Amino acid sequence: MNPASVLHEMRILVVDDNASIHNDFRRILKAAPSRSSLEEHEAELFGDVDAPRGLPAVELDVELTLAHQGEEGVELVRQARARGEPYAVAFVDFRMPPGIDGVETIHRMFDEDPDIQAVFCTAYTDLSWREIADRLSRVDRYLILKKPFEPMEVRQMAAALGAKWRHERERAMAHAALLEREAQLRALLDALPQGILRVDRRGRCLEARLPQGMAGGVAGAVPSSLEELVPPADAARAIELVRRAIDEGVSQRMESSVEGVEGRRHLDVRIAALGERSEAIVSLTDITELRQRQEQESLLREREIALQAQVDALGALSTPIVPISRHVVVVPLVGELDARRGESMRSALLAGIVARGTRTAILDVTGVPRMDEQMATELERTAGAVGLLGAEPVLTGLGPQAAQQLVALGISLTRLKTFLTLQEGVEFALRRRHKA
Repeated sequence: MNPASVLHEMRILVVDDNASIHNDFRRILKAAPSRSSLEEHEAELFGDVDAPRGLPAVELDVELTLAHQGEEGVELVRQARARGEPYAVAFVDFRMPPGIDGVETIHRMFDEDPDIQAVFCTAYTDLSWREIADRLSRVDRYLILKKPFEPMEVRQMAAALGAKWRHERERAMAHAALLEREAQLRALLDALPQGILRVDRRGRCLEARLPQGMAGGVAGAVPSSLEELVPPADAARAIELVRRAIDEGVSQRMESSVEGVEGRRHLDVRIAALGERSEAIVSLTDITELRQRQEQESLLREREIALQAQVDALGALSTPIVPISRHVVVVPLVGELDARRGESMRSALLAGIVARGTRTAILDVTGVPRMDEQMATELERTAGAVGLLGAEPVLTGLGPQAAQQLVALGISLTRLKTFLTLQEGVEFALRRRHKA
């Protein structure tokens, strides 16, 4: 025998002024399902072992509540919904003197709980079906069960209406979740600085969200076409990109400039196909500030390059290489000598030594106001580089104060031959060349 299928748990309310009816519902809905009368007769004739069972039995998981009057039933429905434990189905007797009748009871139940399903239980009624429908309006939420009722009918109605109630609640929750998600997405779109449009392949706007002032637009207004948002010179291209994005499924991009109240504005236009429909999403981003920053940065870079060229030119002028003879040059140093200026001077001097075949390079520091560690370091580096090229470095103009500063710093310029004046240094270099 196939195992029985068990429906989800549901809460059922029975409202009837007859206690025996309560017992009948308790026996029908809470007990295991009984076999049909045909199956019972077959069991008597042929025995119970081989009696046909048909489809698998359906076992109801029911929490049953019993009430005797309509007002009591309505209050139970109200309390259950307030607790978050609503009833799925209510079986209501048509006549329950001295209280309200079944139609009024169900009408009030529908007011308390719009989701509850109902069943009229009646042997006879003073109202026609049309009169009942006029009073309750929603004919899809109740059924009519004639007394005396068959247990199979009661169980089937309970199972079918319980499943209907559950499906409608699940659909309502899914719809509510969808609406909440839609509200979240719209709030997110409203927070974005971009303009968002949904357009067809002709560029006609089907839906739009534009920030105040974008392309002259008004917040909340929906333009009729992309042609209202981009200048005529760019409109045809924008619509062509929309068609290409839809046909090829590849995102497109362009830039456009429009004249606004605050001057020229630059827009970054991005286009993407919307699913399988012949529509596209167009994103408009105002990149005016970005373009202005880029222009400013470009101007700053150009100024820095020009300034650096001027600095290099001044550095070259401030450290000229003066040829005394074919093999003797003088480099007069004036002012401070930092690492960058020292490197520039050194590069020029070494290039001149190679080009002229210089044998003696005189570094004159007469115009240097003070001798510090940086200056001494640059002189030592220059002397070492000059020596590596086979030339002799000579230092002139080093006065008593500068010499004391070097001693205080603990620096000894042992690689350099030193003279008090530039004249002495030049005479030394020339005599040396004559002897050579």
